[in-house]
Amino acid sequence: MRLQAPFWFRNFLAWCLCLSIAVEPSYAFFDLTQLTNDIRSGVQFAFEATKDHTLCQYYECCTRHYIPADINALRNSLEAYLFGQHIAKKLVVDAIGGHFQQIDKSEKPLVISFHGAPGTGKNYIAEHIANALFKKGSQSDFVHKYLGRIDFPLESKVNEYKFRLVEDIKRATAKCPTSLFIFDEVEKMPPGLFDTIVSLLDNHAYTREHNFRQSIFIFLSNVAGPEIANQLKLLLDKGTWRESTELHDFERTLEISAYNLEGGLYRSEMIESHVVDHFVPFLPLEQRHVEKCIIREYHKLTGSVNIDETLLKDILREAVTFDETGIFSNNGCKRVSKKVESFYYNRLRKAQRNEEL
Repeated sequence: MRLQAPFWFRNFLAWCLCLSIAVEPSYAFFDLTQLTNDIRSGVQFAFEATKDHTLCQYYECCTRHYIPADINALRNSLEAYLFGQHIAKKLVVDAIGGHFQQIDKSEKPLVISFHGAPGTGKNYIAEHIANALFKKGSQSDFVHKYLGRIDFPLESKVNEYKFRLVEDIKRATAKCPTSLFIFDEVEKMPPGLFDTIVSLLDNHAYTREHNFRQSIFIFLSNVAGPEIANQLKLLLDKGTWRESTELHDFERTLEISAYNLEGGLYRSEMIESHVVDHFVPFLPLEQRHVEKCIIREYHKLTGSVNIDETLLKDILREAVTFDETGIFSNNGCKRVSKKVESFYYNRLRKAQRNEEL
């Protein structure tokens, strides 16, 4: 770090010298405001021109190096690891890819609302988005996650939360306009919480100090899970293949449910003002999808996808309960990870005991 400081300082001095030479003689009778603005611009230019070779070698910066926005990586990871969500996969990749393709011309931040029952992949896909967009993934300083029951637990403090949220977003976007905000457990957040940020999510969302238009806001909610399941069941009963269903089959249902059911989006100005760009349905999972989740978790533990049938059935019996139709899992893949760990550990212990005998 000590070797880099002289390089930065020489560039800074050179810029200041150029600035002093460039100042017109008329500044002898000068406009102090104009001169101050020119000096500020000069200092900022000098810093921007040198920071990639100094500060950003050691700390995360709001640059392409730290925000690669690898949409192909996002597409590939969702294809490989997200099961039963053909609508969500396509919509998320297209929405985020389109946003970054036009990011320098973006007129509003990208706002996406995920809806579905627990264990259907909402958090999972949000994690993959962070990993694809940022070099440090969800550990990036530019990824900001809020949990309903932890960050906004009390309805009586909603006005305090509103103020804090606006300040958080302003501070984050001042540091990096290309920030990612994830709100999990929206149904656990106080109604009206998001009303104060509507203007930040709308078209031409910027001020002199802040530019919100390059950011992404993702809202995760368990609200509308039953409504999505009912709608899917109706479509299946009519002879529609699950994989043939499309966004328009669910989007209106989601918008109405989010607006009318309790939680952070209840009667929300965010929905009334139509600042949510995409309502994304996460379909209830079937047994075949949960089996794939089990195999995925088993592969993480062992490096193998060859799980024997007995172990697979044992884990399924422990991890999955089904709704009244007998088709859809009540908890999706929610409990799969820990169940696989437990069964695998138990099997290892038995093998060790047998060896000792």
